[in-house]
Amino acid sequence: MFKTTTATLLVIATSFSFLLLSPPPKSYYHSLYISDSLSDNASVSHHLYTLTRLPHVAGSQANAEAAAYVLSIFTSCNIQSHINSYDVLLTYPASRSLTLTRSPDPPINFDLRQEIYDGDPYVDVADEVLPTFHAYAKSGTVTGPVVYVNYGRVEDYASLKEVGVNVTGTLVLARYGQIYRGDIVQNAFQAGAIGALVYTDRKDYGGGGGGARWFPDDEWMPPSGVQVGTVYNGYGDPTTPGWASSDGCERLSLEEVEKGGDVPLIPSLPISAEDGETILRSIGGEVAREDWQGSEDAPTYRVGPGPGIVNLSYTGRQVIETIQNVIGVIEGSEEPDRQVKTKMNLETRMQCFLALECALKSHKISIYIHPIQRQHP
Repeated sequence: MFKTTTATLLVIATSFSFLLLSPPPKSYYHSLYISDSLSDNASVSHHLYTLTRLPHVAGSQANAEAAAYVLSIFTSCNIQSHINSYDVLLTYPASRSLTLTRSPDPPINFDLRQEIYDGDPYVDVADEVLPTFHAYAKSGTVTGPVVYVNYGRVEDYASLKEVGVNVTGTLVLARYGQIYRGDIVQNAFQAGAIGALVYTDRKDYGGGGGGARWFPDDEWMPPSGVQVGTVYNGYGDPTTPGWASSDGCERLSLEEVEKGGDVPLIPSLPISAEDGETILRSIGGEVAREDWQGSEDAPTYRVGPGPGIVNLSYTGRQVIETIQNVIGVIEGSEEPDRQVKTKMNLETRMQCFLALECALKSHKISIYIHPIQRQHP
């Protein structure tokens, strides 16, 4: 027989201080759920604006302030909350450049910038946004012909091999959409490539091309939009695999981290749909399969290699920075020692409040909600 139980909610987000309150009566949580203090449109709008007003990459002062705000909301609702801080290895871009050469045309130096749209309410803080990059990408400069590898999956490289295309010594151009970006870079390295470019194809992220509209007029990514994120294939802090990154803890050296196999061994860079199409137009060779092609109005995709030659240069800065997790607990009414644990990135902004609402709706067992800091979602 199944027994109805009651859960404790543990909510984790980011902040500076520690606050532990005596748990309120269990009926309080239900009252909080049905109230407008968290879930009405005005509250949600206010929380969203506050958490997105400034760019807040992990390890930054702005992200710590965003975490402090989440903590303040939890504690204002009489939810037991506190902070855990960790010192972790993070990476930030120091420099990057991308140049395309195809004779007899003059070289194209990509500016690697996302356009600001008319009426952008955050234009005053646009310069605070980090340049587009892959977190934990390998630093280096590489030059070579380009090969188009579709989604960069193992089977895509097998298809190229079947038609006689060798990617050894080339830079690969892959599109997002089927596998994790870290696997795209890892697969490129294992196939012999010296660098990887990952772009957002309009077929997958731009509404299919043609007359499709994009943000802010529709949901699709603008042509200059870039999907950023980590290419690390491990979990947590690369220098503390399997243990907490607490103050004074033992750490692996950067050389040991690289030998561990979870960080990329070739440079990579995320680029936009329009930059990806520019490079695709420079690629010759055999026409790619139909299911490798783009939207209806896209150029014909060919696999290469070349004749377009790309020079990719990236330098990252690796530093130990402090991040904070905010932990909140809603104790269950029947079996408080049992816990249901869930987590989400602080960067996803509103998920911590939505998870809180779900927990308040049915708090018979202990629920653990963990909005964590990551360098990129």
